[in-house]
Amino acid sequence: MASVMKRLVNWARSRSPWMIHYCAACGAIEFPMLVMSPLDWERYGYMPVPSPRQADFIAGMGYLTRKTVKLMINLFRQTPNPKYVVAGCNCTATGGLYWDSYATFKRLDDFFTVSGWVPGCMPMPDDWTALLVDLRRQVEGGLKRDVLKDFESYIKSVEEEERKWAKEYYSRSQPPVNYSFKETYPECEENYPDLKLCVTSVGREKLRSVLGELKSKGFQLLLNIDAVDYPKNGVIELYYVVENTGDGSQMAVKTFTPRGDPVVESVHDIYPNALYIEREVYEMMGVVFRGHPDLRKWILDGNWEGPPPLRKDVDTASYVVKTFYKGDRYGR
Repeated sequence: MASVMKRLVNWARSRSPWMIHYCAACGAIEFPMLVMSPLDWERYGYMPVPSPRQADFIAGMGYLTRKTVKLMINLFRQTPNPKYVVAGCNCTATGGLYWDSYATFKRLDDFFTVSGWVPGCMPMPDDWTALLVDLRRQVEGGLKRDVLKDFESYIKSVEEEERKWAKEYYSRSQPPVNYSFKETYPECEENYPDLKLCVTSVGREKLRSVLGELKSKGFQLLLNIDAVDYPKNGVIELYYVVENTGDGSQMAVKTFTPRGDPVVESVHDIYPNALYIEREVYEMMGVVFRGHPDLRKWILDGNWEGPPPLRKDVDTASYVVKTFYKGDRYGR
């Protein structure tokens, strides 16, 4: 009798697979068609739910950044047993288009046991339907629930490897400054009348006073701070692009800082949105903005512990091959 009841429960559970999905990017583009005619997943008892508390399985789609995989782990923990995990897209299986990204993990099954995979970039709706049918068969046959793996040790080992690389990188001596620079402000060294753009140059010690003067002349908006790395010349160029909102004209104020001592005065008190732009330049290029009240990672917070990833002498692709693919670039 117990065996019959168990088979009946498994059969009933296989016919009502409620799902919560976690999509980090483009992986779910083909997914909405599944709940529409003619595919209509509800024929299989499937229903999407907004909360993991009512879900039977989780579908992971798209690339796995450090932040997103931790959120998916929280979803899994809140889903009642028995629960299952399925994975869609190449990104969850091999890294996909982001195989060489320093900020993503490459396999979902490094964190969970996975009961089904859907390959493709992106998977077609028919492939998702085949996966659901296969999951139904497995559950009816007595599939055991999926479980979390020792993900904390795995994430910790990856972050320790990044910190080690950062320590080695900053311990290296930087090349001497071999760079020709001429101050041209208030004249334009480059002028693009069709674009209403003037490029001018100032030393970093005069940067604040020049930007303050430009703001008083109507250049009220800081559009961006662009950074260009020149390892062979030992410098990082910075372009402060400001716009006159009255006539649409722009000034790109160029300065530079040595790579060995990349320090520039913050301009957040002149242009308030520099609070965030300077943080991005800091984390991506390693430029320190003296006087910034909250200079810390912004986009890469929790995603990267290594050296500034956009510097040209930081080979993130080789690091990924060594760390995630054990040195085999084509083993993915």
